[in-house]
Amino acid sequence: MEININKKTVLITGGTGSVGMALIEVFCQNGGDVVFQYYSNDERAQELQKRFGARPVKIDFTSYDHLPDLDIDIVVNNAGVNITKSTAINVSPEEWQKTLRINLDIPYKIILKYLPNMISKKWGRIINISSIFGLRATTNNLPYNVSKHGLAGLTKSIAKEYATYGITCNGICPGTIESELMERIAQRKEKDFGIAKDEYFRSIRESIPARRFAKPIEIAQLALYLASEYAGYINGTSLVIDGGVIA
Repeated sequence: MEININKKTVLITGGTGSVGMALIEVFCQNGGDVVFQYYSNDERAQELQKRFGARPVKIDFTSYDHLPDLDIDIVVNNAGVNITKSTAINVSPEEWQKTLRINLDIPYKIILKYLPNMISKKWGRIINISSIFGLRATTNNLPYNVSKHGLAGLTKSIAKEYATYGITCNGICPGTIESELMERIAQRKEKDFGIAKDEYFRSIRESIPARRFAKPIEIAQLALYLASEYAGYINGTSLVIDGGVIA
């Protein structure tokens, strides 16, 4: 099956992260006119622009949420943070506010920004990159759990309200991904608990039936499918891609 999104304009947030880069590659290579938001990695943003022709927009979502005035057909809300390592009673107000802002409030604002244009065209695709922790919980991660569960509710509500306009809204819920984020989490585990990175990764792989992490390109290919005409009847779902963890 060949997918071509016919030069539709795509907005991808979190473009310089591991999954973001894969999203940019896949959407550009399949006919998309890609605009991507990034936070600080200017060098990588320039590389992506040069390599794929995607257009970078530098926005710090922690303090500024002005969005470009563009005719967006497809939104991929990929930017996210996972910064908490405390039980609920020890979560700081700053951790709570930053996580909920970037993981939930910003996707909500992005959707509201570009929905009117999708409604006028009677076509649109909204894809929210969530997590298996939008479907279940883990310990020491209250703000992340709550933000991703909230994102699932946002996904379902938008899907219900705007399906008659030819708009779909779906979530992708990955398990562990080969990513720079996982590298940072492993470094944090080693610093705080003395757990070597290799041992930490080995223990996670052993808990996954597939015995490996997801590759960023696998997340991106699923997003591309959801953005295509083939997925027009898939709406309001949370699609799990976790190697069988929560089966």
